[in-house]
Amino acid sequence: MEEIVFEKKVSKGSKFNQIYIPKEMERIVEVGDLVQIKLLEKHKELYYKNQKKLPDFKEYLIKNIFSDLQRFNEIKTIFVVGSFLYETIYNDIDIIIIIDKEKKVSEKNIENLLIKTFNQKFHVLLFSEEKLRTLIEKDPLTRIMFNNYISNKKIDFDYKKKIDEKHIMFLLMMPEDLLELRLPSKIFYNNLRRLITIEEFLKNKNLERQDLLNKIKKEINIKLLDKIKNNEEINNEEIDILRRLIRVKIKNIKSMIKNG
Repeated sequence: MEEIVFEKKVSKGSKFNQIYIPKEMERIVEVGDLVQIKLLEKHKELYYKNQKKLPDFKEYLIKNIFSDLQRFNEIKTIFVVGSFLYETIYNDIDIIIIIDKEKKVSEKNIENLLIKTFNQKFHVLLFSEEKLRTLIEKDPLTRIMFNNYISNKKIDFDYKKKIDEKHIMFLLMMPEDLLELRLPSKIFYNNLRRLITIEEFLKNKNLERQDLLNKIKKEINIKLLDKIKNNEEINNEEIDILRRLIRVKIKNIKSMIKNG
């Protein structure tokens, strides 16, 4: 954090930006005296969006992450998103940062710094404010990500939805690959979530994480759902069930795009 020091004459009054002098120092520091003010630690406040309060440990960790990243003048706003907010066990901490597009800082450098400081795994993405706005408008996966978050600044992402046919078709590429490729079961789970998110986006539905999870539960029996969610081995019959569902979802999405 950049050192902030300034000088100010002591005055008497009750204005918002005046600094309180303790009563016991009244005869030491008097009205008219010139004093030097130094910022020792920036007040850290967390801003919650559609997110239940985190345990004290997670809040403490996020506050320290935000504080540590203040060393980068390029950084404007920081968001913590993803599984860290709602899972007891998480693989990494997802950080999205709005950055001054005229400045340059590496995602990898920030990741390495955070890993070294906090001994946790991090996944960091950097966006200009304009680029992030565009993604939230047209990308259902980014839109659901920002349905709930914790940030270092109060900010509103109430952006209107835009249907970008090419972008939606791009998002379907990975689910389409699963119709031919045999990959770990967790990838089937992630792509079913992706397809349901796209469907709800095109239907102009609310992209609430819990609502989407409930929809997945209606599509797959609980035993199979638990297996793919936990990345357990699945047999050929179960893969066929998942592929049939993926195929139907892809067809529905393409039909919605075609019919506007």
